[in-house]
Amino acid sequence: MGASDTKMQPKTATDTPKASGILRPVGVLYVLFSALTVFIAVIGASGAELLEGLMPQGFVFLNAVRNYAMPAGFMPHFFHFLFLFAAFRLAVGCMTIRFGKTPERGGLLGLLGKIDLWIVIPIMVFSLFFFDGFHFMWFPILSLPLTMLLLHGSAKLDNRPGRAAREEARTAKIFLIPAFLGLTFMTYIPLTAVFGISLFDWNIPFAPEFAGFTNIIELFSQGSFFWTSVWYTLIYSFLAVFLGMVYSMCVALLLNRKIPGKVFFRTAVYLPFIIPVVSSMLVFWLIYSHDGVINNIITMFGGERIHFLFESATIIPAIAMIAVWASGNIIVIKIAGISNVPRTYLESAEIDGANAWHRFWKITIPCMSPIIFYNMLMSLITNMQVVVPSLMLTGGGQSGATVTPAQFRFVAYELYNTAFNFGWLGRGGAISFMLFVLIGILTAILFITSKKWLFYEGGGPA
Repeated sequence: MGASDTKMQPKTATDTPKASGILRPVGVLYVLFSALTVFIAVIGASGAELLEGLMPQGFVFLNAVRNYAMPAGFMPHFFHFLFLFAAFRLAVGCMTIRFGKTPERGGLLGLLGKIDLWIVIPIMVFSLFFFDGFHFMWFPILSLPLTMLLLHGSAKLDNRPGRAAREEARTAKIFLIPAFLGLTFMTYIPLTAVFGISLFDWNIPFAPEFAGFTNIIELFSQGSFFWTSVWYTLIYSFLAVFLGMVYSMCVALLLNRKIPGKVFFRTAVYLPFIIPVVSSMLVFWLIYSHDGVINNIITMFGGERIHFLFESATIIPAIAMIAVWASGNIIVIKIAGISNVPRTYLESAEIDGANAWHRFWKITIPCMSPIIFYNMLMSLITNMQVVVPSLMLTGGGQSGATVTPAQFRFVAYELYNTAFNFGWLGRGGAISFMLFVLIGILTAILFITSKKWLFYEGGGPA
């Protein structure tokens, strides 16, 4: 075999990878950063003087955590921990400089990068909660780019079997770091904070006192309105979701046909979704009133006028119809889903003698089941947190009722009243956490039951 045959040999995953040129500069930056960390640990500086005019002041809850949750004298131990972090980063920097062009050490450097990442994230959380005004956040934020560069460079250097797949996975994880941080600071930390608040007997403006699970236990005690609130919330949610699914499917099927003015009608049914919620509630308040359009139609047939928002039997259905009317986003998604149903399936079924109902039920619905599942899930989560109708249509008696009807007292409304009207943040945190648990249970049930009816083309049931 000649030299030309040798050149034609394909490369394999075990071939020696090209050494990454960024690892040694990254190692130098690690060494410099470790020196900066030692300097901070020695003088106990948080950078407050440098960033005082740029950073926002801490939230009320963060101040409470600093004052009541952190053990006394703990802050010096944090600066002692920074000495260990500096030593670790110095070792990582030296090893990166030493092995920056050694493929056999790519896996070790990647492991060190992962350990470094899981040290930086707790430092970031600690900086958020225990440093006044977020002044120390610059330190973990400045630490992240080094970690990302180390993970990226070590992935390119790694020569173990499956290097290509591992490099791709590690690169994906690097790009997922911003999304993970967003979820951490916008979802996980607030959720943890809510659970922490629920453990305190905290009535603003008085200082919180640790109460354990007392607030959560009281929600399940006799005489608590929590279960009644949950019951009405579930009724409203299931009614709004069911009617919304049926209504959106019917409208989507109609607007998927070739009719004159189809673009206008699609815009018309989507418009309620983008109308401000306050405006929608005021309009429906007029429609549901004694002199509203619905009552005018009822009197034409000899019926009696009622106020739909004051009668216990009509309050929840009336509010659910508002949610159904504003489901334009679901309609648009289902229109797209119907358009993507394979025409070959429908034509084959029609040739075999299937009528319109059979084609819809046996072909259209299964092919659209992932879209239906997504819409059902998002609609359930949204409706379980309903609060605007209660705030707008009752106003605590401002709309004509001296007492807010029980059917308006959804869980989120009880949370709002408890935490913000009455100032009981601990009890409000307990309600909020239990609402999260309830939504999680319903979501899990929906996922489990979906395995029996969810269908993916080419893959059978999910």
